[in-house]
Amino acid sequence: MIQDQDIVGFDQLEDADLVIDRIYQGGRVGNAADDPLGKLLPVGNQGGFRTNGSPKRDTVKVAVLYTSGAEPDWPDALDPHTGVFTYFGDNRSPGRLLEVTPRNGNLLLSRVFARTHGEPADRAKVPPFLLFDKPGGGRDGRVGGLLTPGSDRLSGEEDLVAVWRTTRGERFQNYRARFTVLNVPVVSRAWINQLLDDEPLGSECPPTWRTWVESK
Repeated sequence: MIQDQDIVGFDQLEDADLVIDRIYQGGRVGNAADDPLGKLLPVGNQGGFRTNGSPKRDTVKVAVLYTSGAEPDWPDALDPHTGVFTYFGDNRSPGRLLEVTPRNGNLLLSRVFARTHGEPADRAKVPPFLLFDKPGGGRDGRVGGLLTPGSDRLSGEEDLVAVWRTTRGERFQNYRARFTVLNVPVVSRAWINQLLDDEPLGSECPPTWRTWVESK
């Protein structure tokens, strides 16, 4: 049963920390402005990929992966035993090239996974990814965790893979990406503010994120 302390009201979002498994209440007006993520993080209020900054211009400071769990053809899933989160990209219908999508989500995936397998200076350019899902009705959102691209359980050839699908007799490709949920129970508002100020490794950076960036 969800307790009141596990829910953050719509009028409290702008100053809230992000606590794993906590629900962040959407508005009740009945339109897109009810979405809580645009108030929690300035990343917009629609789509599976939501970013502060532009993937096309390579200026993303923080990214949200939002999954509704309502698309059986694209089964985003978190493995609770390994902490590996599987997410499908945004080329979900025929007619476009793999990395040419309206929100440039697949372009972002391609770039960050390439940097993940580079040097610490490359990983320092990878924006933090935050996982949100839909806990029930309305536009409420729930925090699933702070993510890093890839997994130490997978090789560099397995963590981002272009997979084929067929719709109405037309074949096309989309990315299947694997992320790792870090052991970070709270993403503080102070670090979010530093991210938006282009200080991802500032004083409020979670130690596990810093360790991932600086690892050899």
